[in-house]
Amino acid sequence: MTSSVCLVMVYIAVWLASAANTAQTPSDVVSDVTVAMGPEALLGEKRVLAEGLATQGECDMMLDLAQVGVMPGEDGPFVYTDYESFEGMEVIQVAKLAQQGVVSVDSADKFLTLSEKARRFVHDYFGLQQELFFEYTHLVCRTAVTDSGSGRPQVDPSHKVHVDRCLLSYIDWSCSYQPELDQRHYSAVMFLNDDFKGGEFFFAHNATHNAQATVQPKCGRLVAFSSGPENPHGVQAVLQGRRCVLAMWYTLDKQHDELSRYEAREMVDTLLKPEGDQTNEKLKNEL
Repeated sequence: MTSSVCLVMVYIAVWLASAANTAQTPSDVVSDVTVAMGPEALLGEKRVLAEGLATQGECDMMLDLAQVGVMPGEDGPFVYTDYESFEGMEVIQVAKLAQQGVVSVDSADKFLTLSEKARRFVHDYFGLQQELFFEYTHLVCRTAVTDSGSGRPQVDPSHKVHVDRCLLSYIDWSCSYQPELDQRHYSAVMFLNDDFKGGEFFFAHNATHNAQATVQPKCGRLVAFSSGPENPHGVQAVLQGRRCVLAMWYTLDKQHDELSRYEAREMVDTLLKPEGDQTNEKLKNEL
């Protein structure tokens, strides 16, 4: 075989590798994470389903945290449907609860590290050249109202079809960009449990907005996708039990970086320091 033929074969191999599905092998991203489904299997653009983002013990820790800490918003509970309650907590709220001794410092630390693990996976999997920043992080639980499942209308989802980066019109399915949403470039949902009925995540068909590809929640499973109109999605009705996830939105624009994460990280790191280190830090600040 001549050297020129070999060179051509090398070029072809490189071209085929670059033209392949965008899913990368686990070694390309986070070592203990497995890519289960890519865009083709999920029937859309810039979508991925991954396994292994959290262990059962880590999921249980987040569920215990949610049991103690999740709360309605300042203006009361946000209502998507009368058949479910919807509550959540932000990273800074978790850090403050740890500071007050309401939740364990370890659970607050795990909240931060698990969400950071997800961010790194999303950045690496999608091959982003720019830094990917958190725009908002939320531990969210949706709980079915007792005995509501049998009388619930079939057209009443837990979260109807929407787009994270824009307001979706339910008349003509057009997207209206808003200042508070336009900075969102990627999204991810890390599931924490599956001991409930219903609550499947789904990508919707761009034309009909019916469920196109469905994802069953499971501890440590992550679905990630670009936040634009190419990825309308929703959540099926939670008919029984409580469904909890880490919901994360990311931005490529540093000015929209979730600054409260840095404050939360500093608070948690201070709490994790040995008692002597904290005393020395206090003396240093007083001087």
